[in-house]
Amino acid sequence: MSKGFLNMVLHAHLPFVRHPEYNDSFEERWLYEAITETYIPLLLAYEELINKGIYFRVTMSLTPPLMEMLSDELLQNRYIRHMENLLELIEKEKYRNRDNYAFYELTLMYERKFRQSLDFFTRRYNKNIIHAFKAVKDHGNLEIITCCATHGFLPIMSIHEKSVKAQISIAVKNYRKHLSSNPPGIWLAECGYHPRHDRFLAENGITFFFVDSHGITNAQPTPRYAIYSPIICPDTGVSAFARDPH
Repeated sequence: MSKGFLNMVLHAHLPFVRHPEYNDSFEERWLYEAITETYIPLLLAYEELINKGIYFRVTMSLTPPLMEMLSDELLQNRYIRHMENLLELIEKEKYRNRDNYAFYELTLMYERKFRQSLDFFTRRYNKNIIHAFKAVKDHGNLEIITCCATHGFLPIMSIHEKSVKAQISIAVKNYRKHLSSNPPGIWLAECGYHPRHDRFLAENGITFFFVDSHGITNAQPTPRYAIYSPIICPDTGVSAFARDPH
């Protein structure tokens, strides 16, 4: 029985939210919660595997809007303030639940989690966790890919070719800005593909992309291995990988 391969591909994206006109913006909490609940725990998991000598390979997108937010000084400082406010709330919860063992232990768990996140964010990586992702990338365990500049859905934008080109070229420039290299691949927004867009990818040095499963199963000619093997765009040599519907 021949072996197969499972590609673990994580898509990290948030719409751009930044409101300097307000002292506190409810919408920005979306970013702060993602940093605490998703990005830092993921980085800690990567580091634990590396420290234990466990070999792993993961592909992960970091979209241009997300990288711009993670590297923005205003949002970085607001994240610190957000976490300090949570820790202040934790102190009040510890007092409120001092006679309730279960809730008190739960409060202590969140206190440890929030202090660890704040320490990781401020001391370890000087408020920019893109540096942490880059460190795992440089170690050889993480392949970081890009995404359309504003997460624009390219099939709809194809009525204006310059917009499609801009979505791709700006994404590549943004990747270079933050990661000092060229992106090897791209997660097309919403996994949407339009015929001939692969030529714009090839022009920008991108060698593969991800597309929804029907983009492969409905290809002409019908791929021999359906979604279970990448197909090669004939004119550009760019590879297309399908999402597994399951």
